[in-house]
Amino acid sequence: MASSLAEYKRQTRAHIADLQGKATAAEYKAAQADQRAERAERAERQIAIERDIWKHRALDAEAVLKSTGGAR
Repeated sequence: MASSLAEYKRQTRAHIADLQGKATAAEYKAAQADQRAERAERAERQIAIERDIWKHRALDAEAVLKSTGGAR
């Protein structure tokens, strides 16, 4: 009986260790996903900023052309 109880405890500890390992792996994957999402959001903001800069440059150039009579 004692050996079966000891074996049960060993199996239970092994199972708990396995579950803890899986939880750690899942947390790591979630953290990686969060980092990828943050990088994507930063890239999206950078693209929007650059788009706005080019839009304003185009508008400024168009205004200069109109003021100098270069626009048709």
